[in-house]
Amino acid sequence: MKRTRSNQVSFRLSDKEYALLQKKLSVSGLSLTGFFIETIRGKEIIIISDFLPLLGELKRQGVNLNQLVRKVNQFSPVAKQEILNTLQQCQNTYRRLYELSEQLGA
Repeated sequence: MKRTRSNQVSFRLSDKEYALLQKKLSVSGLSLTGFFIETIRGKEIIIISDFLPLLGELKRQGVNLNQLVRKVNQFSPVAKQEILNTLQQCQNTYRRLYELSEQLGA
């Protein structure tokens, strides 16, 4: 079995630079080594900070839609404004998702 040699690199960062590196690492989900390898290979590292809040928003909208459908199926009156508010929330979220996909080039 052939052994490969592992090279080490060290460098200094200011507190501000180190904090920025830690933030980017946590958001990227990569290890420090993986982060640097992707960076030096010229691959763009995309950080989607709006993604998790969008997931939460989609979950809330799903709950709202389920409640509306349950009311309709039970023949309960549904306020027009309630339907319009839910529709507006959906449209806003879809617009944000579209903007994110544009940033990613998808």
